Parts: sequence; C-alpha cells; structure tokens
Amino acid sequence: MKKGTVFIENDSYFPTEQQVMLNFQVHNLNETMKHLEQISVLLAKKKEISEFGKFILNEVPEGRLVELWEK
Repeated sequence: MKKGTVFIENDSYFPTEQQVMLNFQVHNLNETMKHLEQISVLLAKKKEISEFGKFILNEVPEGRLVELWEK
C-alpha cells in the first residue's frame, strides 16, 4: 500500500480549508493542461518542477483543489 503525504496545518503548498487533496498521476502534464484549459478548468497555481516530477493544482467547480502529477 502506498502512503500519502502529510502537510503541516499552515503549509503554503496546499492553501485551502479542505482536509485532503486528491492527486492524479498523468502521462503528459503539458497535454493534460492544454486539454483542461480548452474546457475552462481553472489552474490554481503555475506548474512546479522538482526532483519528484511536474505538478499543477487545478480547482474543480466545488472549489476544491486537485493535483496532477507527471512522474
């Protein structure tokens, strides 16, 4: 079983009142971002690149944040 990541309560990476964040792994983050922009999905932050991969936070209609990750 894979374990989740724990954020501290006031972490700036996850700036919201929601208690959990969904994270989906995608094959190509740039293509996924283009598709989401075409269907008017809001991007909550700019793409971030780290040693763990590429990440982007999207805001779904209910106002929740969903993270997309390209490994």
